[in-house]
Amino acid sequence: MAEQRVIIMHGFPYEEIDRVMRAVKGEFPPPRDFIFAKTTENSLTMKVADLIEDLTEDHTYLKENPPDFVKKQRKKSDPASANQASPGPGDGS
Repeated sequence: MAEQRVIIMHGFPYEEIDRVMRAVKGEFPPPRDFIFAKTTENSLTMKVADLIEDLTEDHTYLKENPPDFVKKQRKKSDPASANQASPGPGDGS
């Protein structure tokens, strides 16, 4: 498996983070599997390798278990998916 690509931002207000994310995504063709992160008090005390491992675990979990609002956004952007059955647990989809 390829190494996870991670972009960690520090000191940016949320509006600028959104602009950076859009700019980066616009420069790369799909699939764009980046992790974008903003520093926190806790992350600033971590070793970078540990932080990347933690972010990767969270990213993997959220890809496999997206929040409901993400599922709704995906259905809106892909009308064909509305006609497909949702994958069940363990389908690996």
